[in-house]
Amino acid sequence: MIENVIFDLDGVIRGIKNTPILDVLPGDLKIKYKAQYQNKGIYDFAHGYLPLPIFRDWDKGLVSAQDVVSEIAKQGNEPLEVAEDVFYCALKPEYNFVYSQTVEYIQKLKKQGYHIYILSNLGQEVVNMLPQILDLNLFDGALFSCESGMRKPDSEIYIKALEKFNISAENSIFIDDNMTNLPPFEKLGGKTHLFDKFNISQTLDSLDKIIQA
Repeated sequence: MIENVIFDLDGVIRGIKNTPILDVLPGDLKIKYKAQYQNKGIYDFAHGYLPLPIFRDWDKGLVSAQDVVSEIAKQGNEPLEVAEDVFYCALKPEYNFVYSQTVEYIQKLKKQGYHIYILSNLGQEVVNMLPQILDLNLFDGALFSCESGMRKPDSEIYIKALEKFNISAENSIFIDDNMTNLPPFEKLGGKTHLFDKFNISQTLDSLDKIIQA
């Protein structure tokens, strides 16, 4: 019987708006780089660099956002002034949003008596911004990679989360939008569910059937 529901954050609860880069650059940079960034958005820019190893270090709290910006500029041959403006916009609440359907579902689960938690790979600067877009009181606990020095899919972070929340995997389910992050929790005896942000209603319906079974 499921008593605890653990949610990933990015791609499940939180998203970044794909605001056109030219809309966030100051006037002089907008003119200077108009041709280069004509059809690019903030989300696409940031997401395209996620495979860089430095993002894993940022998740673990080993480097700062500025370190990430510098590496993006270096590895992607992006102008540093543009990389800074775009990346830091992605850390501002006005360029972030929450998936309202997911939040409403979490509220429903809370009313039904389920315990709700967050387990997410996040840099510290994102964690600091979170309370401005999401009511963290909805959750009974949270573990972020930057605070633990570990990140999914490393098995240790799942064990750490269960210990912190004082719950067992056997009566818990973990929801993530990355298939790679699910097997480690299953190995601990828990259930998992893959989240599809492009089909949220269907995803939540199928999740609810598992939880309520």
